Amino acid sequence: MTILIRMSRYAALAVVTMLIFGSAFSQDLSQQFDQSLAEKTITFDAVNPYSNMAGKVTIAVSGVFHGKRIGSGRKAGWSSIKGEQQGNFSFVPYDASQPTFTGTFKFSLSGEIPFDRHSDVLPLSFIINTVGTDGSEVTFVQSEFATVNEYGADVSFGELKHRNNVGPGEDNQ
Repeated sequence: MTILIRMSRYAALAVVTMLIFGSAFSQDLSQQFDQSLAEKTITFDAVNPYSNMAGKVTIAVSGVFHGKRIGSGRKAGWSSIKGEQQGNFSFVPYDASQPTFTGTFKFSLSGEIPFDRHSDVLPLSFIINTVGTDGSEVTFVQSEFATVNEYGADVSFGELKHRNNVGPGEDNQ
């Protein structure tokens, strides 16, 4: 009889332990966050990849990001980012005899940031269809680095490219 009482106590202890620790281990430890990118205007030096003329790019951009920091499983520590951005673009060459190009953009984005990258930066590229002051139409591809985490969102821009020197899957429009 005492053996049965001891076994039932151990069984009850085992069940309670499994309930306490089992639910803790089965919880989704992921953190979700939404971040708005306040409208900002950025101006930087660039080269028109079609004419090789130097000039200034001005981008006014805003957007929203939906993020998830994955807390468990095979991708623990990774971030999954989805969002939308929109804005205006202009390229003004230093040589006034060359055309200025303007356009708007709007695109959806998604990607993952691996934990082993040790940053919250998501590299992107997006397409901008522009019209020049001379009536010509040019499609630029702009590289971007979106920093998105639980504390905020910000973007910076890199090289301006023409559509033909962008690899497969690099543009996000």
